[in-house]
Amino acid sequence: MCGIAGAVYPDSGAVDQTMVRRMCARITRRGPDDEGFYFGDRVGLGMRRLAIIDVDTGKQPIHNEDRSVWVVFNGEIYNYRELQEDLQKRGHRLATSSDTECLVHLYEEFGEEFVTHLRGMFAFAIWDDRRKKLLLGRDRLGIKPFYYWLKGGALYFGSELKCLLAVKEFEPRIDLPALSDYLTFKYVPGPRTIYEGIRELPPAHVGMWSDGTFEIKRYWQLRPGPDRVRPLEYYAEGLLHHLEEAVRLHLISEVPLGAFLSGGVDSSAIVGLMSQVSGGKVKTFTIGFEDGEVGVDERPFARAIANRYGTDHAEYLYHDPRKQIESMLPAIVQSFDEPFADSSAIPNYMICEAARKYVTVALSGTGGDELFAGYERYRGALAAERYRRIPKALRQGILNPIVNALPEMRVAGLWIDRLKRFSQGADLPLPHRYQHYLSAFDNQGKAQILSQDVLQSLRGSGDYLTSAAMERVPHCDDPLDWMLSADMATYLPDDELRKTDRLSMWHSLEVRVPFLDHKVVEFVATIPAKYKLHGITKKYVLLKSLEGIVPANILRRRKQGFSIPLSQWLRGPLRGFMRDCLADKALQELGLLNERGVSKLIREHESGTNNHETKLWALLMLMLWHRLLLRNRSRSEGNFDLS
Repeated sequence: MCGIAGAVYPDSGAVDQTMVRRMCARITRRGPDDEGFYFGDRVGLGMRRLAIIDVDTGKQPIHNEDRSVWVVFNGEIYNYRELQEDLQKRGHRLATSSDTECLVHLYEEFGEEFVTHLRGMFAFAIWDDRRKKLLLGRDRLGIKPFYYWLKGGALYFGSELKCLLAVKEFEPRIDLPALSDYLTFKYVPGPRTIYEGIRELPPAHVGMWSDGTFEIKRYWQLRPGPDRVRPLEYYAEGLLHHLEEAVRLHLISEVPLGAFLSGGVDSSAIVGLMSQVSGGKVKTFTIGFEDGEVGVDERPFARAIANRYGTDHAEYLYHDPRKQIESMLPAIVQSFDEPFADSSAIPNYMICEAARKYVTVALSGTGGDELFAGYERYRGALAAERYRRIPKALRQGILNPIVNALPEMRVAGLWIDRLKRFSQGADLPLPHRYQHYLSAFDNQGKAQILSQDVLQSLRGSGDYLTSAAMERVPHCDDPLDWMLSADMATYLPDDELRKTDRLSMWHSLEVRVPFLDHKVVEFVATIPAKYKLHGITKKYVLLKSLEGIVPANILRRRKQGFSIPLSQWLRGPLRGFMRDCLADKALQELGLLNERGVSKLIREHESGTNNHETKLWALLMLMLWHRLLLRNRSRSEGNFDLS
């Protein structure tokens, strides 16, 4: 695992070595163990290394036999031993035992198509000195990040945005359409970033730079192709086989390795399979809050799994949420380099901080919800189809007004604000309905909190309306498969995996995600939707495959999610912090928001009239990001460091 950065110029000459070294210095947390550089005619490659495989000889950059091809690489190739054997049979001489070296020799054999031979998580840059070409690539699911900036034919790239913010020629400006998207999704969807000009290389794409031009192309596309003839048992058995293989491959490491354990189905499955495959004692980590609030603290369930498998289990308890969260939020914002408002970043930060005290690698259950329909919003979007069968006059004239008039409360385990969101989105077409259920601000909401200048600019650019994520992916016959495909293409890489990567690497911890092994993902794409969401049972086929491995009481548990009681905290221990961040003076300094609209949201939330936790958290994280941006700009005279 590493962080990489570099630059290539269209004209012959030396790349600014100081700049490349500065770009790498900004991501030292990704690789505290070592650094390495290659500088040649018109190119500079750099890396920071977190040593995990071939610790002694796997230094980068790595070259081929005649030093005509060079690579810097971030990630892990889980089938590297198989690739090494094949390359040696083809006559290649390997100087190391590292997975990284495979890339230069595979490139020699297959050109840019070599990426299809890789099984793992990765981002890489390969310099072909003979052809004067630079090839960039990113893994199929977007587990590892990759950003780039083009200027005058020159290409600058890095594992994180902070690499490009270290380039003195780059002048950071807020991309307003990206800001609009952020307010919708709570993250900036790729390939845009919050900064004008900087783009993210999409998952499953390679980019080729040559003579000042840069072209990207897709090398892999997930297309659901359910086989509706085979029985459930076939899929349950096949799924278990693929998961066992993926976990076995993900255990390759020369440094201490463990697992996150929440007590939910996904993490319990990973821990159970790790125990079976490795045959040894697994190190597991769980966090909790002192008040032990029901629906938040999952330590009892995690403890049950730990006892079942005899893991070396560690629990970390957080006592004062206001003090600890306020102190960690600046670090969270710095880890992302742009606004990011998924509040589960807080417990994720905590678990990464706890695990890194003992291990360098941790396995996670990330991806299970997107593969097997684990989110409540899938059921909600489908239930809306049945709700729409109620006569329109009754829905819109009686039922919806009653629901919208209810104060915030919890009824039969369901928060009223979720009922409001359900009824408000039920009449929308499926793509827009689904987006409504997962968004913070819709366009009407943005009109109330954005300044008139910003709104006018967005209307003028044609980007006022945020396009539905489902419209960006191939249409599927089954509506559930369509929603899952949309999440795999957008929410998974831009929220879940971005969160996992940034927060783990902030603590110099590598997190691996066996559910997202592409062989597992491709197999799951053949499973009919009815076996993923079966009636009201989510993850049905996964539950069946885990019978006898995960205790029945865990399999039957209602999903809690890795969350915090944000709504209550914004009315209680974090109320003053929120008001400070969203004060009129701070809003005026940003110059993008309408103070009256923001104040209205605060009043309604504090009074209990409405639950605006998602909206307020999105605004709070935006303001924290802007505060850090201004602070670092003033320190570095126009160029700033968020590391």
